[in-house]
Amino acid sequence: MPFKLSSRYTFLLLAIFLLFPSMTVEAIQSVWGAAKPQRRPVAQAAPPQTGEAPKPQLLNADSNPTLRYPVSVWESSASCGWLDVTRAGIKYTVVESGRKGKAASPRMKKFMVPGEVSHWAAPSDAVAGSEEFEVSMNEISDSRLVKGSLLQIQFARRLVLLSYLPQHQWGTVEKLRQFEAAAQQNLAGTMAVQRAMQNFDIVLAEVKPPAPPALDVSLHAEPPTVEKGRPVTLVWTSSNAASLDLEPGVGRVAAAGGTSLLPQDSTKYTLTATGPAGTKSASVFVTVTAAAPASLPTIVLIEPSATGEGQTVEFSSSPLIIRGVVMDATGIPVVTVNGRSVTMRPTSAQAAQFKSDPMDLLPGENRFEVSAINNARGQSKVTFIARLTPSRSKVQPAEPSNARALGKAEILSLLQGDVPSERVAELVKQRGIRFAPTPGDLKDIRSAGGSDDLIDAVSQASAPARN
Repeated sequence: MPFKLSSRYTFLLLAIFLLFPSMTVEAIQSVWGAAKPQRRPVAQAAPPQTGEAPKPQLLNADSNPTLRYPVSVWESSASCGWLDVTRAGIKYTVVESGRKGKAASPRMKKFMVPGEVSHWAAPSDAVAGSEEFEVSMNEISDSRLVKGSLLQIQFARRLVLLSYLPQHQWGTVEKLRQFEAAAQQNLAGTMAVQRAMQNFDIVLAEVKPPAPPALDVSLHAEPPTVEKGRPVTLVWTSSNAASLDLEPGVGRVAAAGGTSLLPQDSTKYTLTATGPAGTKSASVFVTVTAAAPASLPTIVLIEPSATGEGQTVEFSSSPLIIRGVVMDATGIPVVTVNGRSVTMRPTSAQAAQFKSDPMDLLPGENRFEVSAINNARGQSKVTFIARLTPSRSKVQPAEPSNARALGKAEILSLLQGDVPSERVAELVKQRGIRFAPTPGDLKDIRSAGGSDDLIDAVSQASAPARN
C-alpha cells in the first residue's frame, strides 16, 4: 500500500532502513503505522434547540410592563443575570459575574434557585458593575443573530453577545466555547429575546393574563318619589360581581333582586359591587314628600234637609227617619247615626244611599250626629237639632191620647222610607193609631206600599175617642 513520507519523520525512516536492511516493505509500513500520529476526532456540536420558545417573567403588568429573561452575556468574559425588556429599551442586571476575582457587587449574597443550584446574587441596591448596561431602543444600532445562535447587540461603541440561559444553568458558562455551546442548546430562548425586543406589544399580549370580565351594576327606585309613610321598591342587577352591599340600612344582597323600604326622609341609596375587576357603585336618590291630608267623605242629608253644623230643624211629629247620600274617592264609607249603624244601598264604588231606623223624638230638642269614616280613617260629621213641637188638636180628646200612636202621615212616611210593610204593621199593633181610618186613608196606605197585614192592622187599631 503506497504511503507518503512526512518531512518530520524522514530521518527516522532512513535510520530504520539502514539499521535493518533486511526488513520488508510491509514491516516498514507496520512500524510507520505505529509511529504515525493519530488525529483526534473533532467533537460535533449538539444541534441547536429550536423548540417552543420559553415565556418570560412579566413584571409590573399594569404600570410599566417588563419582560424578564434569564441570559448569559459575553463581553471579554461571560456573566449571567436578568435581561429586562420594555417598550423603551433593555436593561441587563448581573447576578453572577464571570470575571475572576470580581463580583458584580462587593455585597454579593448567595441564594438557592429551584433545582438546588447555588448562585451568587447582588442585592437590589448594589452598584452595578461594568458588565451591566441599560440602553434605550433608539440607542441600539444593531441587533441580530450571529454564528447561528448568538444575539449580537451593538450600542454606544459597545458590542455584546447575548444568549438565553435558564437559571439552573448559571455558573456552567466560563469559556467562550462553553458560552457558544450553551447558546446552541438555547437558541429558541435567544430568538424569543430578539422577538421581544422587536415586537414588544405582541409578546406582552401573549404572556399577560387576560383582563377579568368587566364589572357592571345598576340600581333603580320604583317610584323615585313617594309620600312619607309610603313604600318604595329598590331593584338592582349586576354582572361579574363577587359581592354586593346596599346602603344605608340593607347590607349584603344577592346578585340581582329587589327590596321594599319605608324611608322617612329623602335618602340616597348606594349599591357597591366588588369583583375580580375591582369595585363599582350605582346610586339612586329617593325623594320623600310630606304625606297628603287624608280625603274626607262627603255627607249629604236628604231628610231632614240639614246643611249647617248644629242647625235646628223643627218637627211636629215623631218618629224620625234620617235619609242621605255618602260619597268618598277611596270607597264606600261606614255611616252611623248617633253611633248606630244604618241601612246602606250602594249606587257606585264610591257612593251609597243610607237610611236610619225610625227614631222617636221627645218634645223639645233632640241632638243627632251623622258620621262617615273611610278606609284612610278620614271622618266627616253632620250634626243637627231636631226640635219636636207637638201640634195641638182643636178637638180635645175625652181621655188622654196615646202619645206614641201613629198618624196617617207617619205611616206613609215610614213606607216611603223603605221601611218594610211588616215592620210598620208591628208598630201599628204596638202603638196604635191616632186617627180614624177612612176608605180613602186605607187606599193611600196601600198605594204607598202597604200590605194586607198593614191594612188589617190599621183597620183593627182603635182610634182615640172623639168628643
